Amino acid sequence: MKKFSLVMALALALMLTLGVSVALAAPGDYDPDTTSDKYNTPLTSGGGHVDSTTVTPGLVNANQTGKNVDVNDGTSFSDVIKNVEGHATHGEYTNDTNSCASCHQTHTASGRDLLFKNGVYNTCTACHDGTLGFYNVFEGSNAGTFGGDPDKAVGNASVHMATGVMTTSAAPGGNRTSTDVNTWGKEFTCASCHAPHGSYSDRLLHYNPNNMGATAPTDAAGNPTGGKKIVNATLALDATTGHYTAADADGNAITEPWLYGYTYGKPKAYWSQIRVLYDSNGDGTAEWNYKVQGDPTKSYNDVLEVHYNEGYFTDPSGVLPADLGQVQMDVAPVTVVKVGVNQIATAPNNVPVNEVTTYVSGVNAFCAACHTDYNANSAAEETGTFSSAFRHKISQGLKSDMIGEGTNMVCLTCHFAHGTDAAIMLDAQNQPVTSPDVNASSALKRYTNMAVCWKCHSDSKAETFKNTQYFWDQKAAGTNPTI
Repeated sequence: MKKFSLVMALALALMLTLGVSVALAAPGDYDPDTTSDKYNTPLTSGGGHVDSTTVTPGLVNANQTGKNVDVNDGTSFSDVIKNVEGHATHGEYTNDTNSCASCHQTHTASGRDLLFKNGVYNTCTACHDGTLGFYNVFEGSNAGTFGGDPDKAVGNASVHMATGVMTTSAAPGGNRTSTDVNTWGKEFTCASCHAPHGSYSDRLLHYNPNNMGATAPTDAAGNPTGGKKIVNATLALDATTGHYTAADADGNAITEPWLYGYTYGKPKAYWSQIRVLYDSNGDGTAEWNYKVQGDPTKSYNDVLEVHYNEGYFTDPSGVLPADLGQVQMDVAPVTVVKVGVNQIATAPNNVPVNEVTTYVSGVNAFCAACHTDYNANSAAEETGTFSSAFRHKISQGLKSDMIGEGTNMVCLTCHFAHGTDAAIMLDAQNQPVTSPDVNASSALKRYTNMAVCWKCHSDSKAETFKNTQYFWDQKAAGTNPTI
């Protein structure tokens, strides 16, 4: 199976996100305004990155994590996967779990975060290359493929470059100049889109892509960040259930789960933080405090019962004032994506291997965590957070033979999530193509060239297309199957 090499010193150009390729030399070392370089580096496996059983001569790994992971004949499943029988690798952990050992090594790891391979990408593709029976990211599927041929004359492949060689700021429609290591300046890897330890979403799609849920809409200087955190949310109390719920500035109830996370300290400062208005200094002036009145070593989040997954909290100890005007919180909302799936195989440990068949909700918000400006609601005026332009409206009517959320288009109606090449692209009539996309970049598209425009707009722009002799001559002759 093909895998991306992380040895990038000789790479001429690689692609990160929809429609944009960038030249590079080292992580983050690229011109953020470069948009035309071709992705033309062959995707080869190996690259000198080895598992920890051989990374240092004589270094003993008691759990043998990574043992035989490169034995690609299907016989090494029980060596590689260390889970207790019936347990999942990614999430749903139990008190007797051994799943950690499938990916991590406590004292002998090859990479950061104690991974048994050098880097997130290498660790993920050690299993997700088809050799163990799991979902194979190098074969064509509804997510596209990482295994396309970048030769423009053959496949003209393009991909989400998830090797960590670039930062999220390379995303078209995002903040191209930010170096914030918690958001736009962070390495882009498989874990930027997927949460390996569990998720609220199908396909382990990340609950907090690009950390936008925990980021305020503007920074300290008032500049837009793309963040979705709801600052100073108002609260309501249901007297029957004792549930405190939150609403945004427009009074709309916040129905998503709340992100659980905090800044280390005593007490912890939580991402979704509850505060109370009281005089903490004894100077007669009340201020908002997240530290419990009378016990500043604790946070209100620590003494209240906060149900992050359901978006409410209760006050069993009675520490909150009766006046809700003296209680507020910041809400860091979870990103939830729901899809429809179909089982296509079963892994050796009886874990089902599923393929996405349709999208249900949340796709555009997920993509917009990085491609912020491209999530446009109108083409009638210029829009954008980080740049201003006229942009194709995303959420609108969907043709019956295209994938979307019900009857609405989404970003993934036109684009694949992982990557594309000529082998999996279609024409306007959903037929396989015989030649690669002619553009400088195939832009992760599902349809070759600009065929997706013709697929939709031959109906919606009927006057423009059909008031030509050429159209009717072709229709009469039956020489163009799209009409």
